[in-house]
Amino acid sequence: MYFFIYKIVIFCLIPFALAKLTYRALTKPIHLQYLNERFALYSKKRSSVWKSRKTVWFHCVSVGETKAIVNLIQILLKQHPSTYFLISHMTLTGRNTELINNPRIHRTYLPYDTKGASKRFLSFYQPKIGVIVETELWFNLIDQCKFNNIPLNLINARLSKKSLNKYLPFRKFINSKLLQLDSIYVRSEEDLSNFSRLTKANIKLMGNIKFDSSPPKGTLNKTNQLKKQLKISSHFVLVAGSTRAGEEKILLNLVKKLNYKELILVIVPRHPERFSEVEKIFQSQNLKIVKKSDLGGVKKTPQYVLGDTMGELYELYGLATLAVIGGSILDYGGQNPIEPMSLNVQTAVGPSIYNFKDMVNTAEKNNAIFRFKNIAELEVIIKNLVDKGQVNQGVIKNAQKYIKQSSGGTDKVVQLINQYL
Repeated sequence: MYFFIYKIVIFCLIPFALAKLTYRALTKPIHLQYLNERFALYSKKRSSVWKSRKTVWFHCVSVGETKAIVNLIQILLKQHPSTYFLISHMTLTGRNTELINNPRIHRTYLPYDTKGASKRFLSFYQPKIGVIVETELWFNLIDQCKFNNIPLNLINARLSKKSLNKYLPFRKFINSKLLQLDSIYVRSEEDLSNFSRLTKANIKLMGNIKFDSSPPKGTLNKTNQLKKQLKISSHFVLVAGSTRAGEEKILLNLVKKLNYKELILVIVPRHPERFSEVEKIFQSQNLKIVKKSDLGGVKKTPQYVLGDTMGELYELYGLATLAVIGGSILDYGGQNPIEPMSLNVQTAVGPSIYNFKDMVNTAEKNNAIFRFKNIAELEVIIKNLVDKGQVNQGVIKNAQKYIKQSSGGTDKVVQLINQYL
């Protein structure tokens, strides 16, 4: 019964999804590019090509999941020189996230989750194994994988208590679908506990593969070049990465209150469609903000910088004296703190962490990050760093140790995939 209702709901939501894409395409026509993939409508000529290939399929809904598999893909490319890798996404930013440049890697949108589209998707690409990164569950797709005997595995899975409480009323139905997966590997003990309340499936603890992520090659050189362009020397640089609506104003007000002449605020919005919106926040207060996409006319060190380019967050985090994790100031659940930490950048995380709860709490216990409950506490953190010479070497060393001790999940995924190749 629930599955029947689910199918109806999916059909009803598709027109709204198309309307949203069309609206976004008014300013960025690229949103309607590859629209055929949203419905799994492919060239018949290409079908025979994929039938002759041994393909491993990863589903990475957006940016974070795509970045998480970079090291994994590099390892698999070397170990399996004749295997192809299909990476599916749901968002434009996910599809545009930089991966290894290799002819054996193919990117596509995952089709809307109707029975017909899921069937066409699997029939066209014919993957030997499917791997869903984190918790992007589409029940028609799961059902079709089971019907077509395609092993489907969930890795790096997370399930917050908030999400668990939403799913529990439908526990019987969701359990029946999770039992169709070949394996479920979770990130933390808390995720293990939450999944165990939702399903009778065998849940295993793998750890978080995001700990194995490393900065792209050339990041240090790009950061140093950017410092020269922005004329940054001994300044205190506050980089807020992946910020969400409302957080930019809070940070701007904090910087104005601190009133340090040598403080630079770098804002990197989470979603590219908000770049112009954030720029207008500064313009409305008659504050000049230099855009990363237009550095040609910089004659003196700017106080405000807007990261309005894609795929360059590591480069911008490299500028930081202190990185603030966007989405954690207001109730958005936070973003991945490992990115700045892996660059030996001091990192501060706000009160909202439900997307990375275990990671942040453990890092805090190991004194590897700074935590703040409100903007006043962030102000104190900044003041203390300025008064004591800007860098807390103890926090940086603890972060390095914490990342090293927590890594290793990627090797487990490689072992999982190798069973099917």
